[in-house]
Amino acid sequence: YKPIEQSEDPGDDLYRLWNLLIDALMQLPETQITPVIQLLDAIQHLPEPDLTGRRTEDTPVDGHLWQGLPGFGHMWADEHKRGHWHDALAAEKGAGRTEMRSVHVRKANVEARLMIAGVGGIPLDWGYECIADALERQDAVVDFEVPAAAEWIAVAGDQLYAGVQTGCKSWALESRRDFGREAAVMTLERWLFWEQRLEELEKQLQVEVGATKPAHQVMKTIRQGSA
Repeated sequence: YKPIEQSEDPGDDLYRLWNLLIDALMQLPETQITPVIQLLDAIQHLPEPDLTGRRTEDTPVDGHLWQGLPGFGHMWADEHKRGHWHDALAAEKGAGRTEMRSVHVRKANVEARLMIAGVGGIPLDWGYECIADALERQDAVVDFEVPAAAEWIAVAGDQLYAGVQTGCKSWALESRRDFGREAAVMTLERWLFWEQRLEELEKQLQVEVGATKPAHQVMKTIRQGSA
């Protein structure tokens, strides 16, 4: 194989690289997540090659091969759509369900870390969506979605709370859910509701699947520290 920069179809080969690195983020030991993110960050800062005469339909439209890791975020989203795990969950019990939960929670952790690092175009909106789906939907899969929300809060809590302070608007918050909080703006009222709801659900989870990170306490600490 030629290096991607020398490939006859660098855009197509780029997706092969992203697939490899996505697998690495999800499958290597957790201690390797940070080094893989650092590698991705280094890749997006590589000098851009001259692609004259080698552009195909898979070549990034802006001509950048590395800047912004073109296509990485879309590929990640396609591989980890909510409907995929949600639909498959009905057929899983026991060890299979436990493994699916572990993958789902790790996905949230990796997404939050990618967002913090500014890698792959992962938006903060995904964190708001993850938390709102866990805490504002009556049909939430609590043992999956609450630990995933806790990962976003643990990794990116300060960034999430900054949205309270600025009145951040997000498409992820405007979807109508079951608790009447469909406004697209992040507010202190919503944050306080999340704290309360998390405390209730975390007590339930300690009985069902063991101790989880006390995310409501993390939220409280962030809020009080920003007062």
